[in-house]
Amino acid sequence: EAMEGALRSVAGAWNATCAAVDGIATPAVVTEQLAKLSADTGISTPEIRLFLCLVGAYPVAALWRALPGATARHAFSVVTGWWMLQFILGYQWLHCIIPSFLVYLSMAVVGPRARYLTFAIAFGYLTGGHIYRQYTDYLGWTLDWTMQMMVVTQKLSAIGFNYYDGNAQDASASQKGRSFKTLPSPLEFFSFVLFPGTLAIGPAFEFTDYRQFATGELSSPNPMVPSLWRFVQGIALFVAHNGVMMYFPTWALLTDKELLSTGNVVTRFAKIWVSLLGYRFKYYFGWKVAEGAAVMSGLGYNGTDKVTGKHKWDRVENIDVIGYETSQSLRDSASCWNKTTNLWLRRYVYERVRNGVNLYATYFVSAFWHGFYPGYYMFFLSVAVATQVHRNFRRAVRPRVMNDDGKTPGPMKPLYDVFSFICSNVTTNYFIISFVVLAGDLCVNAFMSLYFIGHIVLAVAFGVFGTGFVRPPKTKVSAKTQ
Repeated sequence: EAMEGALRSVAGAWNATCAAVDGIATPAVVTEQLAKLSADTGISTPEIRLFLCLVGAYPVAALWRALPGATARHAFSVVTGWWMLQFILGYQWLHCIIPSFLVYLSMAVVGPRARYLTFAIAFGYLTGGHIYRQYTDYLGWTLDWTMQMMVVTQKLSAIGFNYYDGNAQDASASQKGRSFKTLPSPLEFFSFVLFPGTLAIGPAFEFTDYRQFATGELSSPNPMVPSLWRFVQGIALFVAHNGVMMYFPTWALLTDKELLSTGNVVTRFAKIWVSLLGYRFKYYFGWKVAEGAAVMSGLGYNGTDKVTGKHKWDRVENIDVIGYETSQSLRDSASCWNKTTNLWLRRYVYERVRNGVNLYATYFVSAFWHGFYPGYYMFFLSVAVATQVHRNFRRAVRPRVMNDDGKTPGPMKPLYDVFSFICSNVTTNYFIISFVVLAGDLCVNAFMSLYFIGHIVLAVAFGVFGTGFVRPPKTKVSAKTQ
């Protein structure tokens, strides 16, 4: 009884402390107005808070860019970033700070060799959050700290390797370009982690990029127009998302047994295809709005185009909408989707795992980063196999539709491009079903309604192109080399 009483006292003190901090960080009048707005619109208060931070990141990023000197920018990042986390999450901001502190401590104690330890700390903490959320809110969509921690995990896992690369002899030129030799100060480290312009939902970026812009080593022209253009794109995509969901609600189409049995397989997949397009618009909305804030800070600036001379603002670009929706291969699709995350996976997983297993390791880490629902692993591992099949298909077929020089397209090349586009688009929209519904039984029901056609075709294609049954044509030897 004494122990229970002590625990209740500790819990009460903790709740009182959290309430006091919340009251200081967010005045009661603001909290009341947010609750009223939630009641009037039907949108949850956490979602409203998140959206306000996405929009508020624009003036915050502009102010960060206007501050004189690195120290002022670092201090501003820490204070403002903490407040944003507090505003969105309440006391849960601690779950982003604790692993960050442990990563910094490990680099300070172990030194550059701590790269695997930092990776394990970041992923280990995120893993605990995913498991707890899945256990307490199965298939729920309540906002918690794991969203922000996913972005922080990218930063923490990358910075350990950056520190190692700066002191390693075997680092590549590109790895050296992202590296540093000496441990940054705690202020600089936490300002990087808590940078308010992209803290809410990303995008993540390299520590060296942040340091160069914060110190003034890199600068940008006026970012107002490209930044606001991304905001406009995001709002337009949000409107489009809601328009599609009115007629093709994704969750209902993929989980309602009656809808899964209505019509024939072609019409069912056509509806699902349209619905998933609208579903992606929600992601495009968030990414574009967040990307605009990164551009407003200057971090999105990437020099000038060598051909056109125009300014490029794609250093932290999250999504290439047109590129993704019109891609002709799964590799191109992946490079256009959640681009900063894919860069992180390529730089810190794919390029650091031995050939032969690096593709599968990368997709597995991506699934692990997302969480532990079966749908994530069904999607990413299926796409890994499909990507390998497409690589083999391209090696075997593409040379046959090119001219003898291997560079200029032959008369059948346009047909090959159209076929590649259809295959890539259908493959993505079929297998992504499991990414959306997540639960294993729901995934099986959805795929069963489509008779597992995608899985059957993939298995056949793997047998044809993955076993050497169809091989690339022999390279023609020119007369000069005979």
